[in-house]
Amino acid sequence: MDFDRLCMIFTMQEPFYGILLQSMIRKPNKALKTLGIRKSGSCFQLDYNPDFVGKFNTDTIMGLLKHEILHVALDHFALWDTPPADKNEQFLRNLAADMEVNGYLDRNLMQKEAGGIWPEDYGFNKFEGTRWYYQAIKRMMEGNRQQKGIGSPQDKPCNGGKTNQPQQSLPNQNQSQNDNQCQPNPQNGDNPGDGQNGQGQSQPKSGNDKADEEFKSKFEPFDEHDDWPETTDGTPEAEQMRQMVDQLLDFAAIECEKNQGHIPGEMVGRIEKIRQRPRPVTDWKRYFRRYMGNEFTELIRKSKKRESRRFPDAAGNRHQRKSHILVAIDTSGSVSMPEYNEFFGQIKTLSQSATFHVVECDTRIQHEYDFNGRQNQILHGGGGTDFQPPVDMFNENRRKYDALVYFTDGYADIPKDTPKETLWVVSSEGDHDRSRYRRNGASVVFIPKKH
Repeated sequence: MDFDRLCMIFTMQEPFYGILLQSMIRKPNKALKTLGIRKSGSCFQLDYNPDFVGKFNTDTIMGLLKHEILHVALDHFALWDTPPADKNEQFLRNLAADMEVNGYLDRNLMQKEAGGIWPEDYGFNKFEGTRWYYQAIKRMMEGNRQQKGIGSPQDKPCNGGKTNQPQQSLPNQNQSQNDNQCQPNPQNGDNPGDGQNGQGQSQPKSGNDKADEEFKSKFEPFDEHDDWPETTDGTPEAEQMRQMVDQLLDFAAIECEKNQGHIPGEMVGRIEKIRQRPRPVTDWKRYFRRYMGNEFTELIRKSKKRESRRFPDAAGNRHQRKSHILVAIDTSGSVSMPEYNEFFGQIKTLSQSATFHVVECDTRIQHEYDFNGRQNQILHGGGGTDFQPPVDMFNENRRKYDALVYFTDGYADIPKDTPKETLWVVSSEGDHDRSRYRRNGASVVFIPKKH
């Protein structure tokens, strides 16, 4: 059956997730063994191998599509605090993400030939979360090494004795015949690991590598994660992606509610949290296009971590936005902590459109930094109010900054040389006299007053 037709059937069966699917680019790609989802510009793209998809019945395809969409809906693209240390760690993270997702699928409708990582096969409960599954699978891998009688001397002593540590293994896995034999220690040169020796000859794989490969071979994931973005929690890129996903989920929920559809139970709590978050007070992209044209300037650099899709084993491109925006935060004594929370809530929505440099100012600039996606816990200032220092900083660095966004309660004189590229963002408790801020063609938006 035609893949687009299958996607239409999925949308009818799963209206909420179907709305997310309809927002994605879908492309056949025979370079993939199975299928996979990735970020593509300002949206997500689902790549699939037609030969792989063509092997399964409709119910199985419905499960595969839901699997891919859940990776997005459960925020798996920006989940981790740090990049993976090595390929093994990345592999375990991928397994954990698949294990969480598959807990929401009806396994009885899936053909066994599709494979998949199912929590119950390893003695785990469903819905434990990716991080929990990661730790559990990591212990399984370590236990598999011990079962094979390899690892450090503490894991497997060479005197015929046994450690007091319990050994973990994959379920239903037969005990190795060599468990009680002394294993070579790579650190002592008994069994060197991968790489080259002094004569430039290939060295045999270490026992750990062999055990890890055996461990990996027992898993059959549905999809491929090689094109997942290199983002870590707390970075501007992760925040932008999370906001993009939140907007998609909120939109899908609104459309379902309009048509009296059903929002999946696993998404109800997520939707409630999204709706409690600050909403942008203006269309930031539209505002910045007014000064920067239709496209943001981008820095493009090569990255070996991101392989070229056109040329295998070649470094691919990574796009990094250039900082254009100067953001000023009024830290005078008249601004309350709830107003600061309003400011940072708006700054997070602003981070979806650009990267920027922040200055904290009362009567002078007290502190400055590049925004990293997190709210500052300590603000510098507390004195009187003077808007002039950030205005001077912008006017003196026009080649560096394209716009000035000033968060304030508005209780001070507006500088006579305010640049037209200024956007005043005034707190809910601030001075909402619009005419005051329009000096030299500057713009103003107001955070709505609380009822």
